[in-house]
Amino acid sequence: MDLNELSGRFLLLFFSILILYFFSNRKDNETINPLMVIVGLCTFSLCYLFTKIEIGVGIGFGLFAIFSILRFRTQSFTVNAIIFLFATITLSILDIMYPYEKIEVLLFFQFTIIGFYIIASVIVNKKASKYLNIVDVKIALENGFSLDNETIRKSVQQKINIDDFDFKIVNINTVSNEIDVQVFY
Repeated sequence: MDLNELSGRFLLLFFSILILYFFSNRKDNETINPLMVIVGLCTFSLCYLFTKIEIGVGIGFGLFAIFSILRFRTQSFTVNAIIFLFATITLSILDIMYPYEKIEVLLFFQFTIIGFYIIASVIVNKKASKYLNIVDVKIALENGFSLDNETIRKSVQQKINIDDFDFKIVNINTVSNEIDVQVFY
């Protein structure tokens, strides 16, 4: 594999991951850390290294163990983040390992994965993309306050004069008797 081919494969992966990252972060209340892009680029580099040296089955089990440790030893990831990671890892392995003589098949897989990812992202994030602004609101927990949807909605409307909004409870602080609500409008 010469430098031009390697550069082409790397650029294909880089722009594919950027497209996936853009469509993954369209949801206002959930974003993916930009450093997760590095996982795909590192997988690409590791696979390139593995094609140049002779490895055994043990390396594959070792990589599986590393990903298992990441899953159980770090904070839990959102479904969106896990799908993004899996897609970037898949694209990076495809980009470096697929034979260059069959570039049209590689591009077919690449565009198919990105296409399905974009379509699914648009369908899933349709509701969240409706709201462009986010504001954090603190609501006092008074005696008899209920955490049902209607009570919180009325409390938010009293604090800020908005009719069409969605919200997410971020934190319930029983010490200061207030809840932190993120409001999307």
